[in-house]
Amino acid sequence: MSKATTSKARILAAATAIAVEHGPKQLTLDNVAKKCGLSKGGLMHHFSSKEALLKSMTENMLHKLEEHGELLKTRHSDALTITNVIRTKKFINEIIGMNEAKILLVAAIENRELLSSVKAAMLEQKEAIMSEPKSEMATLLMLAADGLAFQELLGISPFDENERNQIGDKLIDMAIALEGDLHE
Repeated sequence: MSKATTSKARILAAATAIAVEHGPKQLTLDNVAKKCGLSKGGLMHHFSSKEALLKSMTENMLHKLEEHGELLKTRHSDALTITNVIRTKKFINEIIGMNEAKILLVAAIENRELLSSVKAAMLEQKEAIMSEPKSEMATLLMLAADGLAFQELLGISPFDENERNQIGDKLIDMAIALEGDLHE
């Protein structure tokens, strides 16, 4: 890994930590530079603006989701896209929690256009789900999984961690059952 790649990763980690621990108002280039031990100029060598930093943070989060989705595809023989989508969301939540997803809230506050890559990824998921059998039920499962995640992201979920895990498992079971229905 190159020095520039390592520096960018360190900057993204520091920016994410600030956004999660202290909120969107504290996500400034000065605060990020201080947290990762760089001068503001050193930080701006990698990210010319707060918007560029947020865009990279959002794309980094999407990349992680895609990587984990691909990993889960190798572990499971899911016949429908929805099963992999729900598995990935649950897996990501178990590994890193909702911290990385809070970047979406910061980006939405800063500039909704920063979410265009997230919207494109969601549209791609929707199109894949809609192109497969059982798309109506799969869409409802996707919306249920998203709703569960959104409640947790906002910190308003009425379910504790154990209950959310059980619901996530049930959604996966329901998606797998849809796959079984394909063979009947």
